[in-house]
Parts: sequence; structure tokens; C-alpha cells
Amino acid sequence: MPGGLPVEALPALTVYLLIGGSFTLILFKALKVRASILRVYSGLYLVFAAASALLIYLEARRGVLIYVVGGFPSLIGIAYEVDLFSASMGLIIAVLSLAMYPLLGILDLNLNEYTMSLYLGLVAGLLGVTYTGDLFNSFVMLEVFTISMLGLIAASNTVRAYKAALRYGLLAFVTGLIYFLGATLMYFAVGALNMGYIATWNTRLFILGKAIYASLPLESVILFILILMTWSLIAEEALVPLHFWLPEAYSVASPAIAGLLAGVGEAVGYYLLLRLYYTLYSAIPEPVALMLRVLGMITIIVGGFGILYSDRLLSIISYSVILDSGYIAIAASLGPSGVPVVLAYVVAHAVVKPLLFITSGWAVSNRGGDKLGDLQGVFRGSRIMQLGFVTGAVAVIGIPPTVLFSAKLELYINLFNAMSTDPSLLLLLIVALLGSGLALAGFIKAVSVTVLSYSDNIGKPRGVVEAYVLVFTIIVVALGVAYSIMAQGFIEPASQSLIYERFNYVMKALSAIGR
Repeated sequence: MPGGLPVEALPALTVYLLIGGSFTLILFKALKVRASILRVYSGLYLVFAAASALLIYLEARRGVLIYVVGGFPSLIGIAYEVDLFSASMGLIIAVLSLAMYPLLGILDLNLNEYTMSLYLGLVAGLLGVTYTGDLFNSFVMLEVFTISMLGLIAASNTVRAYKAALRYGLLAFVTGLIYFLGATLMYFAVGALNMGYIATWNTRLFILGKAIYASLPLESVILFILILMTWSLIAEEALVPLHFWLPEAYSVASPAIAGLLAGVGEAVGYYLLLRLYYTLYSAIPEPVALMLRVLGMITIIVGGFGILYSDRLLSIISYSVILDSGYIAIAASLGPSGVPVVLAYVVAHAVVKPLLFITSGWAVSNRGGDKLGDLQGVFRGSRIMQLGFVTGAVAVIGIPPTVLFSAKLELYINLFNAMSTDPSLLLLLIVALLGSGLALAGFIKAVSVTVLSYSDNIGKPRGVVEAYVLVFTIIVVALGVAYSIMAQGFIEPASQSLIYERFNYVMKALSAIGR
């Protein structure tokens, strides 16, 4: 890189620059710097993050990157370790964060310094979780993400928003403590928090810990800790029974914020789940897989009926996030063959959910409420808005040629293949089809009201909103049409990096230790 800065330092530099930018925005506010300058200032951080994520991704295609903050040994210092799987996630997060930023202030939320500061903090937390190779630092970055998200949920300054933020905050406080407890127990059991080193627990390279504080074998201790952390991640993934915070939180947030969170927020939870098991334990154990399947089925049913019976448009979109989270949980439970499906859903979410929240958010701001009864024919004034909303709805239902259909088809194929050895998976397939049926019924209701109903109150969105909707609509369809190309060039290499190149990740961590 120019100036002699190694590419390996970019993951840490990006995260800490975003955090620094978040704090300096508040300082500049106190110095009474013009708001327009601050908007450009914060936008430059996001441009840097996206450019860095692209460079990190290109470099990760050659091999694993590692950087230890402060030059300390990685068993002592905080290591940022990035393989192609984490680089791919980081690229999705950074690009979507940059894309959604201009919409702040356009759809029902005034873009002020505090909002921009929280937005940078949110992106820093998301990227920090993705890029870190340290168990404790993943907890810290989850907290950065959570605190920023709390502020953004409450940013509309309404009683409803405060209640939604409080509900999520209390849950995040408890689940954060559980995750922190898991990291603490891991340190007592292993004597280190570096993920690459912990992965050597069953090899001769492992020299620390030996679970001296436990009477159980080391494998049992590590598995217990991972299951503990899994339960803490269920809230971030919006799986039943810890899904209850999401519909209200996403409904009161700015459409740009809700679109970003729905696009990659739950995805980060699943990323961390896969990272913990495939790196630290090398696989998802059968008891955990069974738990994910059961929770996934229940979540699909809850999300589907939520879509069907909700009388608020934003709640319908929010329940679609819960619905798809259930599908992702089932995909994650299928073992190595399910990892590409998880990543396919992540890519699909990153374009489908923002599309739905942008269109729905504009409709709500146009009519001043999100009850379906108040949204009769709200999209009739714009063919582009009609096309965008219907395309998003069709994608959630799982109709070709959308990218979410392609992801769902991959899940069905994997379930069919696995049924030959486990006939009980037929139940998963039935529930998955039921979820699509419920989504179909729910979105027919929403489309009938917002698109097909007649209304004299017809509004016209701003050109920039229509441009966003048109671009996302094209991407949703284009990625579905070109899914095989995306799968071969992006999804499969990233998935293989996590599953089959674990040795490279571990050896890179050990090289930083000096072993």
C-alpha cells in the first residue's frame, strides 16, 4: 500500500478509524462546524471503509491476513485475522453501509451529527465482529454495534421508539453478559482468546490451559462454552424465542437504518456462529444442529403468521426478516453443505430487505402511518415504487428470477439431498414450504392494499428515492438471473475458505504467536 502501510493492518485501521470518526463528529458539533461539512466528513469514512473492504477482499483471495494491534504477541494483543469468508462478509457490510448512508435524512429522519456518529459506530461494530480473530474483541465489537443500534432505534424521539430501544437494550444487556461469560470461561479453560490458537485445543500445538479449572474433558468444556455463546447470538439472529424485539425496533427506525440492519444485522450473528464452530470446533455438533433446526422451524412459523396477521406494513416487512432468519438457521444446521446457503441468504438479504424498507418507509412517510388501512393505493403514483415493492414481496415468497428464490432453491436442494440419510428432514421441508405459503398470503394482502387499491391521495416520491428503488430492484433480479456465476465466483470460494481452509487460518494465527 502507499506509504508503507501493510494491507494486513487495514481491517483494524478501518474499524478504529470509524470509531474515531464517530467521536470526532461530536467534537465538531461542539465546535459548531457546518452540518453539510460533517455529512461529507462522515461519508468519507464510509467511502474509505468500502474501498478498504474491497482491497481486503482481493488480498484475502490470495491468503489469510493477520494483524496484531500494538505489535504484541497475538496471545496477548488483539488480533484481526481475515480469511476469504470474513472478507466477503466485510465487503457486503461496507458496500451496503455506504449505499444506505445518503438515504438518511431523506426518509423521515433528520440527519444530524448524533445520527451520523451512531451510524459510523454501527458500521464499526459490524465490521469489527467480522474482521476480529479475538474472542473477547468480538464481544467488544458486538457491544459497539448494540449501543449504536440502540441510539439509532430511539433516534425518532417518540415514546414508541424509546420503548422499542428499551426492549432491545434489556435483551442485549443479558445476552451480552452471557457472551462475555463464555469468553471469560474460555480464557480460564484455555488460557488464551485468540480464535486461531484455541482451534488447536486437540493437537500437540496446544500448550496452554488444559482446562485446569474444570473436572470435565477439554472438549466438553469448549463445547459447553460454544453452546452458551450460541444462545447469546440467538437474539442477534432474531430466532424464536428471542425475536420479540425486532418487529417494533425495525418499524420505528429510519428506513435506511432498518434496511441496513435487516440486510446485514442478523447476518453478522450467523457469521459469528459459523466462525465459532467451524474455526474453534471444526464443525457444528449434532445437538447444536438439532437446536438450530427446531428453532428455525418455529421461527419460520412465527414469522410467517406474523406476516399474515400484521395490519402494519412495516411490521409485515419486519416479520419477513424473522421468517428468513428461520431459513438461515436451518441452512446452518445442515453442516458444510449449508454454509454456501447461509452466505447466499446473506447476499439476498443485503438487497431484498433494503428494497422493501425503502419502499415501505416512503409509503409510511407519505401517509403519516404504517397501518394498512391508511395506505390504500399509496404506490399508485409511481410505477417504479410499485415494481420495487412487488419485486421485494415476490423475492420473500420465493418466486423466480429473484436472488432470494435462488437461495431458497439451494436450501431445498440441500434438504432433499440430506433426506436420503435423515428422513426426519422432510418435516423441515414441509415447514419451509409452509413459510413460503404464509408469506404469499401475507404479501398478497399488502400488495392488494398498497398497489391495487384505488386512492385519490397519490404521492410522488423524490427522484433519488425512485433511483434507489430502481437500482435495488434491478440488482435483486440480476443476481437471481446470474446466480450460478455469483455462486461460483463469490459464494463457493468464501464458504470453502471457512470449511476446508481452517488449517491456513490456524497456521496464520500460530505464525503471529511465533510458533
